[in-house]
Amino acid sequence: MQVTKAEIIANTLGSMNLNDEPDYEEIVIAELNRKLPEGMEIKTCEDFKRLNVVCCNTCHNFHPHYEMRLIDLPDGSPAWVCDTVRWAIYPEEYRKLQEWSRNFPEGNSLRNIFGMDVEE
Repeated sequence: MQVTKAEIIANTLGSMNLNDEPDYEEIVIAELNRKLPEGMEIKTCEDFKRLNVVCCNTCHNFHPHYEMRLIDLPDGSPAWVCDTVRWAIYPEEYRKLQEWSRNFPEGNSLRNIFGMDVEE
């Protein structure tokens, strides 16, 4: 189910509760316009259900215009996906993140904050 830039913007605005911050809609639109390609069909997490991963609640529901990522797929087409889908497509990126979290103080701090075993 590939979608257009306009559809991603509309879906993002529809999923966000902007009642308390109507001016924030302009920020969301500007950020998505900056990130998303014009005139292309864009794959989304829906297109990768076969990977059997659970979408990232944080990416989809808390500031998706900042948390979701536009990636280039191996075939060169664009995809607008959350972290778990991106890591399923490119597992080497997830391995790099895990390595970083084990080897750098900032990574250990994040692992402590999120209740992950630092000595894994």
